[in-house]
Amino acid sequence: MKCLIFSDSHGDVYSLDRAIRTHRDAEVIFFLGDGLSDLDALNIPKDKMVLAVRGNCDHSGVFAGAFVKKVEKLTLLGKTIVLTHGDLYGAKYGEGGLLRLATEERADLVLFGHTHTPTELFRYVPDDTGDGDTPEERPVTLFNPGSLGSTTHSYGILTITEDTYLFSHAHA
Repeated sequence: MKCLIFSDSHGDVYSLDRAIRTHRDAEVIFFLGDGLSDLDALNIPKDKMVLAVRGNCDHSGVFAGAFVKKVEKLTLLGKTIVLTHGDLYGAKYGEGGLLRLATEERADLVLFGHTHTPTELFRYVPDDTGDGDTPEERPVTLFNPGSLGSTTHSYGILTITEDTYLFSHAHA
């Protein structure tokens, strides 16, 4: 399953539209905030699943006629994915808040924006499902697609299967 990951378009509807048209085979679109009105301005095909979260610059908080939350969680092909803009978790100041979010939500993948910097980090977080005698850890990946609305026009691609997942960064 191919997923597109966008954040921080900040008015660049053209780059958003171009990236979606380039990847017509993508089944899922994740939007991580700061440009909900850009996403709403597009005529996204009905066969695409679109999930969005609100960023610190999304004043209306509405996409496709519905209120948009600051954090969303879903499971795709057995992987728990959490979406957030990152501002509530101090993303500009380090990964600690995002790792706490991953721990609390038992996420395998945390997608975030806000910093405008393309990032992919593989970490371990506490896992409380063990027998209690020995603290267990489990892997988590933190991924930021960068900013579609910056000079780099970056976004992310997630390819996910039952067995694995692969992130990459691209430019519109």
